[in-house]
Amino acid sequence: MPPPARTRTAKSGLAATIHLCTGILRRADTLLLVQSDYPGEAQALWTLPGGRQQPDETIAEAVAREFLEETSLHVRVGQLAYVSESLDDQADLHVVNFTFHVQARDDAAPRPADAAVREARFVPVAEAADLLQADVLLIPVTAALSQAGNCGYFFFRNSDIAVPFFGRG
Repeated sequence: MPPPARTRTAKSGLAATIHLCTGILRRADTLLLVQSDYPGEAQALWTLPGGRQQPDETIAEAVAREFLEETSLHVRVGQLAYVSESLDDQADLHVVNFTFHVQARDDAAPRPADAAVREARFVPVAEAADLLQADVLLIPVTAALSQAGNCGYFFFRNSDIAVPFFGRG
């Protein structure tokens, strides 16, 4: 299903748009994940390191900043892995997520540097699917890990799939 050019809602006429910027960092057969607390979620959720783009910041700068804030790692932002969009009509929200392949500048171990991050660790790629419970992460991350070099696009609507992180599980 192709996404609409604009999201119109009864609440405001146009949904708020958030740019999320995340990264895929692999070491051998492992993937770096962070476990973070989210408002409205009963349990901490495992995700890729990343977060919201700030004003006057490029998407690549946001990825590097978020990695440093969440994992204490300095990274080089590489090729785009995928773009995903989530439309949440109930929350009047349009989230566009840009995920890049990244490389660490050194072999330092990750350690949380943000109070909302409970843990940052490399997990075997084969176990990542068990930790990434949200389909809005699991589907594109799995595709990106299996299709090295190919950029993908994914679209989710809250009426079709549960979109956590914004107060609902």
